[in-house]
Amino acid sequence: MATRLRRSTRRFFRSHLPKLALLVAILLSSPWLATPAPAFAADPSVAQTETSAAVLDVQAASYLDQLLGEINDRRAKAGNGPVIFAGMDANQAVGQYLADLTPRMVAQHSCFHGNGNPVSPGWDYVKGSGFSGEARGEVLACPGDNGFWTAPKIADGWWSSPSHWRSLYGDSRVNAIACGTFGSQNGGRAYQTIACVTYKI
Repeated sequence: MATRLRRSTRRFFRSHLPKLALLVAILLSSPWLATPAPAFAADPSVAQTETSAAVLDVQAASYLDQLLGEINDRRAKAGNGPVIFAGMDANQAVGQYLADLTPRMVAQHSCFHGNGNPVSPGWDYVKGSGFSGEARGEVLACPGDNGFWTAPKIADGWWSSPSHWRSLYGDSRVNAIACGTFGSQNGGRAYQTIACVTYKI
């Protein structure tokens, strides 16, 4: 029985070997096999980075939604109407502003707004995103490394500062804001720096 099986197998390969060789040659010459696989498929660390970036985007959006609620609660206490976000692109522009500004603040052990030397003000970044509204002001949280800047704490911090209060809570003409974050901490419950640009639309 075993001998017959071996003979049968040999006969199969003898008769089909030329066809199998041709099939392998065709497969090896196919462009889809010869072309390198995309980086995300070949490199698991790239896929992980892309996934991590998507998670961070979701965390930032959740944080900003909570921050908007905190701001509107305090605007109501101040006797002013609620604000809406200027849009996702505008928020992302403020996030880019912070990505450019925060390392400079940290390097200089200081806290300051962009003034064009070399980082432009936040409203210039927002304008570059295509949003057109009358910029009224900008509020900023100084860089922190201990996860302190949760949405309620930054909203309280701005409430306690007279200049920030006037710009964010006390200006009745403000009806839209663009906010961004930089440096996720505590799983996205806090950030290293946060900024909002206020608008009248």
